[in-house]
Amino acid sequence: MKITTKGALLGAAMAACCGPAMAEPSAIFLHPDGMGVGTWHALRLQQAGPDGRLRWDALPATAVYVGPSADHVTATSNAGATSHAWGVRARSDSYGMVGGRRPRAASGADMPIGLEARRSGRRLGLVNSASLTEPGTGVMVASVPDRRNETEIAAQLLASGAEVMLGGGEGWFLPQGTRGRHGPGLRTDGRNLIEEARRQGYALVFTADELAAAPASGKLLGLFAHTDTFNEGDREALRRAGGLLKPGAPDWDVMIAAALERLRAGPEGYLLVANHEATDDLGGENASAVLTAAAAADRAVGLAVAEAARDPELTVIVASDSDSGAMVATDAAARGPLVPVDIRGARLEGDAEGRPFLTAPDRSGHRIPFTIAWGVPGDVAGGLVARGTGPGARLITGTVDSTDIYRALHLGLFGPLR
Repeated sequence: MKITTKGALLGAAMAACCGPAMAEPSAIFLHPDGMGVGTWHALRLQQAGPDGRLRWDALPATAVYVGPSADHVTATSNAGATSHAWGVRARSDSYGMVGGRRPRAASGADMPIGLEARRSGRRLGLVNSASLTEPGTGVMVASVPDRRNETEIAAQLLASGAEVMLGGGEGWFLPQGTRGRHGPGLRTDGRNLIEEARRQGYALVFTADELAAAPASGKLLGLFAHTDTFNEGDREALRRAGGLLKPGAPDWDVMIAAALERLRAGPEGYLLVANHEATDDLGGENASAVLTAAAAADRAVGLAVAEAARDPELTVIVASDSDSGAMVATDAAARGPLVPVDIRGARLEGDAEGRPFLTAPDRSGHRIPFTIAWGVPGDVAGGLVARGTGPGARLITGTVDSTDIYRALHLGLFGPLR
């Protein structure tokens, strides 16, 4: 159901008597999960070379990102997402709740920023390379006591009325006993959310080809995998699986491009939230796959930067709430096979063939070998940077807290907090 506000009615009245109304401000939040500064630097070496710059480097606002949860120095994905969606400090077990209850947002609203945007009449887009129920998108509209209750999270996603939802997680939209395009249904309540979405006017797509052929307007639900749209594992496991992406699934930046095509139409303004889980889940495990996924993240940043160039009222924020694997690039002596551990004990990894990576050419045309050293097998705090552009990004300066992501998005969409 379309949400109508006093502002929307006033805009329509002004348009009737005085010409087209100004478009409402919009915002894009890109969350390439697990990408610390070391990952961005390794990607820069691989994609642009020692003297080059990424699309990410074009974002003018930069701040050190600090994002502990209330009970740990490192945020969990659901705690970080809760802070981003509500602007409050969250416990590590939070999923849109704090202490078992929905909090009050930093703005005073009784809902997360995704629903706040919907209430204001803006279009909402949610994109996830994992299941749509993953916190990076789910917490923007859903609140549950237990992150594992993906049955309820999927129901709240559909109830949000988001115009565009693209990602994995088909299993959570189908009841047990029903076979979907990608696998069996997982819901225990008997609901078929895919059929409910169809009745609500959503176009349904299940592959990259179907996404490319989908109508350029209207509500769109894309479910491109049973759970995640990407494969996990070491080099050999991904070779057996046929690569990083599940067969037929679109890459993260392709989903974002499709979402923007639909969201930017019309004067309502929009909020697009996109979470990239592959850069996090493969951290500490498969350097080549992480850099492949990270390249899609940088292409997505390029899309957002291009949108901001067309729309000076657009706020773009890019941040991750943790550094997965503590990836760093280090020198490699030659292009031969790598030893798995250096003399200091760090685990070393090369490209998909097990050899050192090569940088893109430097200004003299030289390509320099390098390897990836992993610091830890999981997520760590520190080494994180938030970047952005547009009106809300003026808060991205110095050192920012995870809760400031909400404040920056809110500033860009609605103005300063009262």
